[in-house]
Amino acid sequence: MRVTGCEILRLRLPFRSAFRHAAAERSASDMILVVLEDDGGRRGFGEILARSYVTGETNEEIFAVGAPELGALVVGQRFERQAALLAFLRAELEGERWQPALFGGFEAALINLFEQSVSWDLTEILGTRRKTTPGNCFTIGLEPSEDRYRQRAREARLAGATVVKVKVGGEGDARRLGVLNECWKGAMPLRLDANGGLTVEQAGALLDACSALPIESLEQPLAATDPDLPAKLRHLYGRTTVPLVADESVCRLSDARRWAGTGAYQFFNIRVGKCGGLLACSMIMGVARSSGIRLVGGSMVGESAVLRHASELLLLHSDDLPYVEGLRQNRSLLAFEPVEVVVHGETTVFRLREEAWEQCFVGCRRIDSAFVPSFESGRHA
Repeated sequence: MRVTGCEILRLRLPFRSAFRHAAAERSASDMILVVLEDDGGRRGFGEILARSYVTGETNEEIFAVGAPELGALVVGQRFERQAALLAFLRAELEGERWQPALFGGFEAALINLFEQSVSWDLTEILGTRRKTTPGNCFTIGLEPSEDRYRQRAREARLAGATVVKVKVGGEGDARRLGVLNECWKGAMPLRLDANGGLTVEQAGALLDACSALPIESLEQPLAATDPDLPAKLRHLYGRTTVPLVADESVCRLSDARRWAGTGAYQFFNIRVGKCGGLLACSMIMGVARSSGIRLVGGSMVGESAVLRHASELLLLHSDDLPYVEGLRQNRSLLAFEPVEVVVHGETTVFRLREEAWEQCFVGCRRIDSAFVPSFESGRHA
């Protein structure tokens, strides 16, 4: 397989309803599709969902600079065997030249292209298929009223949730969590997620106020950039004994290695869209396992079918990943799904819907086999 071309498509996908947490509020997903072409006319798809407060990336920078530069590296590459492609991906990951969301999108497109032209054995990256049935984690954002929390509680029950992740970081968090707990009669485990929006004092006070609730964990209570983060996290866990989950703190393999053995986090949240792709997820999970750190899985709010597919594959091959939170919700969150998915045995083919050009198209760049961006077009979001 030889990569002969690359299209970088920027799309804006509206949501059916807005989603808010401590770090952001959005009513649409600003995303980038990476479409690689090979010498046989096949097309491989990858998806980039940049979140500046997670990985430091922006879609503006990726579309203007990062994706064209990485596309220029990829176009012209030839991969005849899976080992060659894996060697290329591992070398780029270890070098950390590329930001994680950007690289993950290109990794997915390369794998999708390769599986159509040669074959792809996912077990070489993620291991054998899981033998246990995964759970279902339903996510609830910051809502404007207690009635809306009651509505979300009903939706979680109807969705068959086995655990619920609740965004915190506003006044009255404990009261709202109490309302949810009453709706489920204390039977629903709760994961709290602060998106780095609390101080150590606020986090401790919140956990104290919720000590009677079935709290499983608190995710990213403090900002990942806090210079005293390890000591503060150890203090918080030692005082409350509520397990702490790293999300924004672990976006790269080097992040995982840095936190391993510190005793600061008891869980890593693994998300394909923020960790750099499936191979990077596998390597980060390996660090966690060897360090006694447990795992949960996450998705990016507003994933299209391309990134959802990668999240589903991660879950399918990871028995110690209890679920991928919000995975089922993402299917219904988008008002328009831009990509059609066709599965042929073990091979997945993606097709961009014709209506996408009218409903959500923002811009396009193309890189040809001469390593030159050949055109740019589009409209502003």
